[in-house]
Amino acid sequence: MNSKVWLTTFGLTAFLVIAGTGFYAFSSFGKYQEALGGWDSRVSSIESLERRVPYPNEGNAEALGELVGAYRASVVSLSETLKSFQRPLNKELANTDFQQRVKKRVEDFRAFAGENGFEMVTENGFHLGFDAYAEVVPTQELVSELDYELEAIDHLLRKLVASGSKMMTSFERDPIAGEPGGPEKKPEGVVHKYPVRVRFQASYEALQGFINELANDREFFYVVRVLKVQNANQEGPPKLSAEGGVSFVRFENPITKEIVSPDLLNEWRSGGGTEAEVEEKAKAAGFIKADQDARVLMGQEKLNVFLVVDISRFLSPEEQTELAPKPEAKKGR
Repeated sequence: MNSKVWLTTFGLTAFLVIAGTGFYAFSSFGKYQEALGGWDSRVSSIESLERRVPYPNEGNAEALGELVGAYRASVVSLSETLKSFQRPLNKELANTDFQQRVKKRVEDFRAFAGENGFEMVTENGFHLGFDAYAEVVPTQELVSELDYELEAIDHLLRKLVASGSKMMTSFERDPIAGEPGGPEKKPEGVVHKYPVRVRFQASYEALQGFINELANDREFFYVVRVLKVQNANQEGPPKLSAEGGVSFVRFENPITKEIVSPDLLNEWRSGGGTEAEVEEKAKAAGFIKADQDARVLMGQEKLNVFLVVDISRFLSPEEQTELAPKPEAKKGR
């Protein structure tokens, strides 16, 4: 072979090999630099995290433990404080004893209501909301909560009577979980609520006193969720006399005791008629003048009241643990 041809072929081959090697080395060096830059960035981030306070060293672990301990102590203290505002559930009470207790509470409350002139339109079927257990014994697992609710309802209605209210027209208790018509399972959370609904008639002062008593009660937690008030007398107060005296002008039928309406009275006074002329018109219509002394009207109205009260009970830590969702077992174990 011609030496020139061989040298040319060898030169071209060597050039291609060197060029390929150089290109590969250059591209690999670029990847190396990129990886090195990423490594340096990660090392810098780690060093920055290590210098921060939350880094899990021994001192911070002890500080966290102290905070957790203080939080647990606060929870225990709160639970102990709540015990002074609500009595614990009576889990030793038998279901037959509860039924007898309901009958005794109903009898005592009816006697208390009678002594204070408190009328119950629902008295014939009134059992403090526990009508279902007048003849039926509840299941044992419901007794402790039912007994707590019985005590709270009796306490609530006695406050209503003591406030000066004179009539109750209806009372209803929502069934709890496990009772017919109640929810299928107990609610989640640390507070259980037992709603009751009551309709009664009272004066403004009696209603105000009753609400204040509920808000400041130290035996049970009562939350007024709904309050609807309607004046039992929809007619306005009688007007003062035209002369500005201290008496109200009123005309009454001596036989039927019907009172002249304000509209009819204004009709007689239309055209500037004097009081004597108005009195003649009233006499012709069968009414006579029946003045009454001036009296304070504000606060004298009878109010029809509808109230929804949530009897609230805070669960103990033991109850919360018992009702907490249990973790599902892993498959294969």
